[in-house]
Amino acid sequence: MITSSELIGLVKEYDPSANGDLVRKAYVFAMEAHGVQKRASGAPYFYHPAEVAKFLAELKLDVQTVVTGLLHDVIEDTNVNYKELEEIFGAEIAFLVEGVTKLSKINYTSSKAHQAENFRKFLLAMSKDIRVLIVKLVDRLNNMRTLSYVTSIEKRKRISLETLEVYAPLAERIGMSIIKDEMEDLAFYNLHPHEYSTISLRLDQIRNKDHNFVQNTILEMKKVFNDAEINAEISGREKKVYSIWRKMRQRNVSLEQINDIVAFRVIVDTVQQCYLSLGVIHINYQIMPGRFKDYISIPKLNGYRSLHTTVIGPLKQAIEVQIRTKEMHRVADEGVAAHWSYKNDELIAKKDEQKNYSWIKSLLTILQTSGSPEEIMDNSKLEIFENEVFCFTPNGDLITLPRGATSVDFAYEIHSDIGNTCIGAKVNGKIAPLKTVLRNGDQVEIITSLYQQPEASWERFVVTGKARACIKKFMKAHEKSEFTSLGLQLVKYIFNEIYGGFSEDLIELKKFSCSSLAEFYCDVGKGVIPLGIVRSAVSGSEKQVDVSNNYICLIDFTPGIAVHFSECCTPILGDKIVGIFVPQKGIEVHATSCECIEECKSVMIKVKWNHEDEADAAFIVRLRIVILNETESFAVITNVISENGASITNIKVEHRSTEFFDLLVDLKVKSVNHIGEIQAALRTCSNVRSVRRL
Repeated sequence: MITSSELIGLVKEYDPSANGDLVRKAYVFAMEAHGVQKRASGAPYFYHPAEVAKFLAELKLDVQTVVTGLLHDVIEDTNVNYKELEEIFGAEIAFLVEGVTKLSKINYTSSKAHQAENFRKFLLAMSKDIRVLIVKLVDRLNNMRTLSYVTSIEKRKRISLETLEVYAPLAERIGMSIIKDEMEDLAFYNLHPHEYSTISLRLDQIRNKDHNFVQNTILEMKKVFNDAEINAEISGREKKVYSIWRKMRQRNVSLEQINDIVAFRVIVDTVQQCYLSLGVIHINYQIMPGRFKDYISIPKLNGYRSLHTTVIGPLKQAIEVQIRTKEMHRVADEGVAAHWSYKNDELIAKKDEQKNYSWIKSLLTILQTSGSPEEIMDNSKLEIFENEVFCFTPNGDLITLPRGATSVDFAYEIHSDIGNTCIGAKVNGKIAPLKTVLRNGDQVEIITSLYQQPEASWERFVVTGKARACIKKFMKAHEKSEFTSLGLQLVKYIFNEIYGGFSEDLIELKKFSCSSLAEFYCDVGKGVIPLGIVRSAVSGSEKQVDVSNNYICLIDFTPGIAVHFSECCTPILGDKIVGIFVPQKGIEVHATSCECIEECKSVMIKVKWNHEDEADAAFIVRLRIVILNETESFAVITNVISENGASITNIKVEHRSTEFFDLLVDLKVKSVNHIGEIQAALRTCSNVRSVRRL
């Protein structure tokens, strides 16, 4: 175990002005607080925080972070509380320790509200100070190193799974591969010991067979760089067991088929020399097509920068070569810790590096827009644990998104107002559905309208936490007013059935335990007060009432909140329709020909369109189109659809033969008349064999 003097000496090596007395005080305080506590190994518990602090000092972090490493378990595992810690060590260190404590209490397999609330508090702390996460990652790594002493196999597996699914991705997200790689291997060893041993044994065999391969490859490459007069440090590093296993699964190949088990790193002084070195490699060795990546021009979301290429190396074997500067190499290992320096008790980041961690700022948006703690947890985990894809605005600005992101995610990433009002997108200059999944390098232009609002259906295909949180926030903000409006319409509907007219004076709120009409209408709209009870409470004397004009008008509602258009029959403006009241959901609108309504006659409501608002109407309808298997056929139908004022939201090839394509095409249209015009126009095309609305 490192002593307090050794720890202070380690800190003062890189920060001579560091407060050694503060480190010594925290060292003694933590040792006394943990007292006789023991670890699973039987060693004194204090060995653990001392090792955490040592690792943080080796990363050259500020004295406050090192002290936090010493104290990170005192709130959770001893009688010390936050207030006492704040009085002795100050607000900053107390804040950091509490942030680490909150993260320690989170059980990621639990959906309980208090676990989610802890996660919310941690996100808030991490958004304010990334050091909270750094300390927690070092803490978890040290725990993983001693996990073998835990006797319960189930507990070891649970901790390992949590490490692999939560903490390793977090370490990767902030670029700390030095922590991520070791975490993954330790977790993999505990979860899949047989696979770990098999791959390790096979690596030993390969290493023994080609024991001079790495050294000889480095010697040959050095000759090439010396001839080019480039001063380069060249090294070879074997990939970790878990990384190899993951590639075997992703590519569905054997270990022998993985050609980049060893990655060779070329370290040079400048960015210019990186590209010169790439030229040297490609001139002297045959490249493997499709295996070049430029992370210098487009860095990864975690700030990682390097050139990657795979070539047939000097010994006629495929090798991966990574080219980077010394600073890039440090960042590749230490990530965010390499970018942040600490002076005068203030956290100062290099301005040109702040953009690499903009994802942390987006967490604040999620905290502000999400509702329940559970939503915050779900949306934030989406933001944290996804791989990224790089897209561009028409002005060339880089937008980084999780893999699988759509045009709607792109719009919300620019600004929440852009997302809320987007009506379409151009991807690489072509109109594309909003649910289009974006790919690396796509240029995306978002089309907006002041009259557009988020649609509930967007939530089904967006992948970023920010987009999902903003959509939910909009829906919830309008939910109460929508259900209140629906409840009012339903009450009027019932009064018209019974009395032939409506008067609020006839509503006795005491019968429904409501304090106001607004509360009453909202409860009726949500189905908290069943329609049958409303009918019973307002029943009048029997008399003939003309109910031929008793309808609920749909134009008063935003689709997807209190009124939903059924997906089984996809009714659109002009179709004959009926409503089915569903408690907690509102009204489902079906076509009168829909088979589903036969079983729901007891809750059917007469509804009607407002034909005057066709210009602003938008409905999704599906067509089955059979076209000739010819080059221009797709272009013909998309042009016809566009010329007739509709947009394609989705397209799927249902069946393909040598002669025909059978397509399912989802269109956004205004009305029955509108889709009729489109069908008629399509039928006039020689490339189209049939068109049918489904």
